[in-house]
Amino acid sequence: MPMIGARFYAYIDNLHVRGDILENELAKELDCGRLFRLIAKFNTLLERPEHSMNQAWSETGDRYILKLFRDFVFHSIGFEGEPIVDMAHVVQCLNKFDAGSHDKICLTSRDEQNVMIVSYSELHQAFERAFTELMNYGATGSS
Repeated sequence: MPMIGARFYAYIDNLHVRGDILENELAKELDCGRLFRLIAKFNTLLERPEHSMNQAWSETGDRYILKLFRDFVFHSIGFEGEPIVDMAHVVQCLNKFDAGSHDKICLTSRDEQNVMIVSYSELHQAFERAFTELMNYGATGSS
């Protein structure tokens, strides 16, 4: 009888380990899906081709801050002007943005003439306002 108990315990333990592994993989996939949806919304929002003649569309208000944030996340450069590709930076920034963290970051324009200190929370609120504006624009055909 003791041999059956030990095998049964090992079997149950293996089931729990396997369940934990599957749960971790599911969490990774959900996280990737959430970040993908966030990036898709960003790309839907910024630099719309139908507004290419209207420079005010991406250069003012909430959209301008979001454009600077996009550059901060995806277009980082080093001291010598070399591109920095750091996926951990991208994922960390997007997670803080999605969570609306109160951490502050420094956003700089490409020509380095404009510098803004904003929190991820403020960015998230600007994102929601700009996306709502875009959805309303699509529904009414005007801004």
